Formats: sequence, structure tokens, C-alpha cells
Amino acid sequence: MLQRQYRQWTFFAVDAEVALKAGFIDGAGAVERTSKSQKRPDYFLVGHHSSGRRSRMKIVVLECKGTHQPPSFAYGQLARAAVQVRTLNVGGRRPPALMVASCLAGRQITSYILDPPGDDELWDGGPDDFDELLHGRPEDHHWRTRPATADEARTWPAAVEDAGPPGTTGPDPTDELPPGAPEVFDVPEERRGWFTQILTRAVAATALLFAGDNATARHYATPRQRGDEEPHTGQLRLFELDPSWAESTATSQPVADDLRAEGTLYRAPLPNGKALEVFRGVESSLYRHLADGQVAAYLRAAPLIRRRWSRSRPRDGVVSLGRDGTVLTIRVTDRRR
Repeated sequence: MLQRQYRQWTFFAVDAEVALKAGFIDGAGAVERTSKSQKRPDYFLVGHHSSGRRSRMKIVVLECKGTHQPPSFAYGQLARAAVQVRTLNVGGRRPPALMVASCLAGRQITSYILDPPGDDELWDGGPDDFDELLHGRPEDHHWRTRPATADEARTWPAAVEDAGPPGTTGPDPTDELPPGAPEVFDVPEERRGWFTQILTRAVAATALLFAGDNATARHYATPRQRGDEEPHTGQLRLFELDPSWAESTATSQPVADDLRAEGTLYRAPLPNGKALEVFRGVESSLYRHLADGQVAAYLRAAPLIRRRWSRSRPRDGVVSLGRDGTVLTIRVTDRRR
């Protein structure tokens, strides 16, 4: 939907908890779903556009809901999502947002999307300034969330109640927002550049984690994001992922006529002497940008790789290339090979 609205932009998804954890010491980061973390959004969609003379960044807040209930159930879900997307302020203003409620039926999936108005860009400047900004290493801040004010809460829906039509069932208890004013994450106006650094470095870390390069991904995280400050709390380690169902090997693989990717090959046995091979990686030139710390170059090059991909012939098996340059291949092979 965003690609249709902003055709010259490329959007990357960032987990909201990862980004907020670098700035706030209250309201983000716990493994358990605390009342505060339940009221924050799911993702930030980070948009980048480069014209050659200007580099621009925007952020769209995303909250996703899903249900197997009748479509009328989505009313309440979207009302609760409307609360969650309003908990982020940047420079005293709320960024644009998307709220999605997906209804999963036996034969189809229907997604209902609310797209309220808003077009506040996060950062705008010359390409040299952009490169210099993204070369910096942002530090952790120790901000605290605050309860929503009465004026803010007055404009928000009563999301703890059933917002659907008469006869609609109530929300799933695991999806229901706790009572009380939501906690607001305020990023100061003078920290827009810092927030841009945090989000773009999270984009880089996400791509590297997908490729299985956890060591390089950790360099893009702040100490608090890595969990270095809280080693004994049992907290989820955001930058340590390793599937347990298969053997893995770091490798470089051709994925199309003129495209290679660097990543990790996972191999698991199947019956009748076959094996399932799953490769997760990043297109090779983009991977080199990330390995060298060139985040701005990576953001500029990712759309170009996508265009090359549209003209390429994929190899055997299932092959998918994301807009961020990540590559997924799946195929069944002879186990003896």
C-alpha cells in the first residue's frame, strides 16, 4: 500500500521494540507483555528516498491485528490499534500510521486498513549530510515514557470496550488493552537525527540477522538493544537467532542469472533420501555495504537491486527477493549430494 502511495520510496520494516529500547528505559523491552508494551505499536515502516540531490526519510507507524472471528470483530481490533499507533511522538507530532486488521477465513484472507492523514517526514538533507549522519554510532538514552494527557486521551477511541456493531463478540483477552492511560514515547525534536540513525541501523541489523550474520548485526545495535546492560534478567536477546531444526553453513550462492547472495544455508533431512535446503541471505553487493558499515549506500542501492531482479531468471526452486535485498530460496535435493 505504501509503495503505491510513494512510488519513488523504499520502505523497510523495523520492530518497534528494538527501536524504542535504545531510547526508553521504561515501557519497552520486557519479555512479558506488560501493560505498557501492550499499548505500543508493532512496527515502524522506515521509508527512504534519494533524488541524487536530496536524501529523505519518513516513518509510518504500523499496528497489525488478526482474527478468525467474523469481519465485524475487526471493528474493535482497529479501535485498539488506533490507540497503539498514537503512542509515538516525534518532535511533538504524531507520525502517519497504518492500522491493519486481517480476517482469516477458510478460503480467503481479507485485510482491513485504516490510513489516517499525515505526512510528516523524519529527516531531509543533502546526500553528504545523510552519509555523515548514518556513519555515526548513536548512544542509548535514558528517557522515560509518560502517561497520555487528558487532552490526548480525549481524542482516542475507547478501545477497551467493544467498538463493533451490536452483537459483536468482545476482544480476545490476549488482544485487549489494559485499563489506564497509554504510555507515550516522546522523541525530542532535536533528536530526529538520532532516531533516524537508530531506525536505519535497525534496518541494517535486520537484514544481517536474516542472513545469519549475527556478529555483524550486533555492531549495529546499541548496548541496551544487545542486552549488554541486563545480562542476568532473562531478557530476550534481540540479536541472537539460530534455527534448531537444521544444520547451517555460511555460504555464497547464485540465486539468479546475474545475482548472488551471501548468507546461511540450512539443511534438514527428508524421507526417501531427500533433503530440504533453505537459504537466507542478502544480495552480495548490498551485503558488502552492510559489512563495511555503509548504511546510506545500502539504502540507495537496494531499489536498484530490485530492478535488476525483475529482469533476471531465478534458479531452481522457490526464490524470493525482498525490497531490502534479502533473499530466500527453498528447494528439495538429494541428501547424498
